[in-house]
Amino acid sequence: MITTLSVSAQSKHVTWKYSSKTLENGNIELLFEATIADGFRLYSPFNPKGASRPLEITLEQSPLYTTVGQIVECNKPQEHYEEMFGVTEKFFKGNASFKMTIKPVENKAFAVAGKLTGQVCNDQFFCARVLEDFIIPVTPASSNTQKKKTVTGNKK
Repeated sequence: MITTLSVSAQSKHVTWKYSSKTLENGNIELLFEATIADGFRLYSPFNPKGASRPLEITLEQSPLYTTVGQIVECNKPQEHYEEMFGVTEKFFKGNASFKMTIKPVENKAFAVAGKLTGQVCNDQFFCARVLEDFIIPVTPASSNTQKKKTVTGNKK
């Protein structure tokens, strides 16, 4: 059985949608989907050191789950050599998706809170900081309580 919950939030240049899905092994996959404004690019979590600020997804520590692995890019970033930094930058235009996996300690509903930080820039060198707090409701498949919740602009 696969359970999916989703939450959405919006900032000026990037709109985020969050969801969670229970995997067959009981782990929970957290999905972060970004819709990026026309003309802007969101930098990859794996953008090289010395380049534009990479996206970071930070989960608040909790006794209710442990993280499994690291962030995964669901689509391949574009690459461009940036002479100003002397490195090849990795970024997304239009949309991007990222996954993280957690392992619940118990089979009961809980929420995962965290923060997205990073940078979006356009071709005219206008850059804006990405700073987004999120809360993702999680309901493991074996839990009796299954809910769907949508939240917009969940800022602390």
